[in-house]
Amino acid sequence: MQQKLPEVDAKITRELKQIVESKGWPTISLVGIDASNAAMLVLTHLPDLTWQLQLPQLQLLADSYKIDASSLALVLDKELVSEGKLQRYSSQFKSAHGSMAMYAVDDPNGLDVRRAKALLPPMQYYKEMMSQIYHLRITDDVVMAEAPSQK
Repeated sequence: MQQKLPEVDAKITRELKQIVESKGWPTISLVGIDASNAAMLVLTHLPDLTWQLQLPQLQLLADSYKIDASSLALVLDKELVSEGKLQRYSSQFKSAHGSMAMYAVDDPNGLDVRRAKALLPPMQYYKEMMSQIYHLRITDDVVMAEAPSQK
């Protein structure tokens, strides 16, 4: 099954790109919240990070409540961490030595306010939820994301 993942990812990527090209981003009013969030989940896991960056209108859609802002927050954090930058919403963690540590975040003092605006739970609740889901202790450690190596 794992051997087919790249093939499945490529197919789903093509399909999402075709939808966006012909209809625009799948908003809640266009396809419903479940399908809109499914499109964001596909975007989150796309191997094509360049295409993710070409969708700046997503923030405008989230700000106008046309898509779920919490899904967008995950995509943004994933992209920032992949570039070795500080994340905004603290959705990304690193597993190490049997526990999980949060990747560093921009403006930690304003984190819960940003999370609330993005319809995400407070950080303490999120950490508890992550611990229950992954059966790992969530530490208060903060790790820095590493920029990709230039080859």
